[in-house]
Amino acid sequence: MLSVKLLSKKTDRKSNRTEPYYDQPFKNIMSDGVLTSNILGEFVEELRGKDPEFIMSCLDLTKEKKIRMRNSESTSKVNGPIYRDLVYDVNIPGAKDVRVIVNLEAQLDPNPGYPLEARAAYYLGRSISDQKAEIGNQYSQLSKVYSIWFVMESPDEMSNSILRYKMTGNYDTGFEAPVAIPSCDYGEIILVYLGKLGDKGLTTVGLLNTVFAKQISREERTRRINEEYKINLDESIFDEVEELMVNLDEDYKKYMARLGREEGLAAGREEGLAQGREEERAKTVSELSTAVMAVMDKMSISFDSAFEMLECSDEYREEVRARVKA
Repeated sequence: MLSVKLLSKKTDRKSNRTEPYYDQPFKNIMSDGVLTSNILGEFVEELRGKDPEFIMSCLDLTKEKKIRMRNSESTSKVNGPIYRDLVYDVNIPGAKDVRVIVNLEAQLDPNPGYPLEARAAYYLGRSISDQKAEIGNQYSQLSKVYSIWFVMESPDEMSNSILRYKMTGNYDTGFEAPVAIPSCDYGEIILVYLGKLGDKGLTTVGLLNTVFAKQISREERTRRINEEYKINLDESIFDEVEELMVNLDEDYKKYMARLGREEGLAAGREEGLAQGREEERAKTVSELSTAVMAVMDKMSISFDSAFEMLECSDEYREEVRARVKA
């Protein structure tokens, strides 16, 4: 197991921004053309059913088979910059050449305090608007964008699932036209909730579960990927995976500690409210008991008659009766 090289969030000197210390290992892993070519066919519809060799031919690779990336920083004078993990082109040859843009993100916290799909939609929108500098007003030249998010620590009920949002067109009922609806398919959001090692068998999610599995030796990870998925990865990828696992584990512990503190504070607040409610109720019962006993003595009437005369709430009847009879 590699030692942790970065024990805190790292800072980009040019922008003074910070990013989780698992970002760089994740980027190094997912920029590998061999691994990526075995994954994209599941998520990019234009590559569905294509073999890894064809998919690899659609990627702009270095001689080390690393994907050449677009600028991951998206700038805006109005909205400020955002920093994405990986952004790259996929050029798909055919009768009509197609280019799509893939934005791939790692997400540790499945409940970051806002809908994850909302952030993915924002990233998607920025990846679409960034193309304006390239195409000018030729909007027909827009490339479809896939914003794909790998959720590393999935809730049990969501693990091993793929959730997809896409742009579709429909006529309103009663206002249809006899014209086919033109495509407006310029973006998809895909949330991939990972599971545990061995889940989902020989599928893309199963492969991702193996790549990002915790508490598994380097040798076992290598063996499974080579033998079960028939993928031979460069050894440097496994170095990056080992570092990522150590850093993710550290970040996950912090995430769980924060979650525990928040739950503890909430429980403390609820306990305090409950104690306050109990004290208020005890005070009310005591005051009603004193009043009921005074009426009973003065008028020589029964408990129930006194209780009704004072128009007390029935919810306190038995507690007051117990105190009066004591």
